[in-house]
Amino acid sequence: MPELALTIAVAALAGVLVRPWRSNPAWWAAGGAILLVASRAVAPAQAGAALGRGLNVYLFLIGMMALAEFARVERVFAWVAAVAVRAAKGSPRRLLALVYAAGVVTTTFLSNDATIVVLTPAVLVVVAEADATPLPYAFACALVANAASTVLPIANPANLLFFAGGMPPLGAWLASFGLASLAAVVATYAVLMLVFRQELRVPLGRHERDVQRPRTAAFATLTLAAIALVETASRGGALGTVTLALGVLAMLVSVTRRRDAPLTIARGIDWPIVVLTMGLFVIVEALDLAGAAALPRALFAWAGQLAQPVAQLAVAGAAAAASNAVNNLPVGLELGRFVAGAHPATPLISAALLGVNIGPNFSVNGSLATVLWLAILDRAGVRVSPLRFVAVGALATPLALGAAALLAR
Repeated sequence: MPELALTIAVAALAGVLVRPWRSNPAWWAAGGAILLVASRAVAPAQAGAALGRGLNVYLFLIGMMALAEFARVERVFAWVAAVAVRAAKGSPRRLLALVYAAGVVTTTFLSNDATIVVLTPAVLVVVAEADATPLPYAFACALVANAASTVLPIANPANLLFFAGGMPPLGAWLASFGLASLAAVVATYAVLMLVFRQELRVPLGRHERDVQRPRTAAFATLTLAAIALVETASRGGALGTVTLALGVLAMLVSVTRRRDAPLTIARGIDWPIVVLTMGLFVIVEALDLAGAAALPRALFAWAGQLAQPVAQLAVAGAAAAASNAVNNLPVGLELGRFVAGAHPATPLISAALLGVNIGPNFSVNGSLATVLWLAILDRAGVRVSPLRFVAVGALATPLALGAAALLAR
């Protein structure tokens, strides 16, 4: 029943994208997956196999969110943000550079979701206390979370979705994305400096707030986690299992600070994100049954007829456009399934992932990270309309994605 599978899958994705009645997108994905199985549009065995393919991704998400929550509970990011404001010495340009650098490091080693969910609120608090205009620093957190998403395999859960069939070893990853990631990070920062040049001319107010330095145990745990994850990635190991183990270790360390800290960390994990991801695996299975797999096949076949630089730009642009239309998670999963089976040229594979990761900087709906960012700003009383985001993203995304795509290998 391909028509029924397509109808249910499209309706579920529309719910994820539009989020009617301010509903959680996870319930639309889960509801769609359940309906697909209940209606027999997807056989239970096929749904089970699809869910099984995502096990490494679920474990990675849970472990990485536990590490990010551990850092929040230990007030690591609040301290980093306060130190950045003091180090800026009244210069908004210097503060933007420091916030952006903190975002690069956080995204690289704790994933882009940590930059959005943990770093952004901490930055908003200290920026407000310094009487600074929040928009340049808020946008820095949002855009760097996607721009730095390919520095390491662990920088974005979308990387694991894309390479669900097997993550490349770290050496191969850096060869493919090293220069591309650098170009994306630098280009995005340059656009931020240009767009917010007026706001960055106003000196910061005094900032005397003294945030207690986090415990040595917290820094040691996070450093160990970063080293272990990079080592696992370098060997092409099971990132999901290792990340979950590190998350559990962080929860055990947190007991030495407060007995109820592990429960606080567990509650802080965004469990609906895991549910959403599980639902997407079933929905993409339904889309494939309905013939959606022909779309990436046609894209790569067409790109294969073009000169390589043009082909890389075309694939990256198409992946970015699709990500902004229906969100980058299902697009990354669908493209990854095709790549795993068809094995197109490596530069085109790299360009596709760059489109999935950097492309969402164009609009709020491009990734769940930017959707969460908008909600965080709203709670902090900082108003940013989707059109304002597009106005900035329309400048930042083409430049960063174009440069990165041309340098992909």
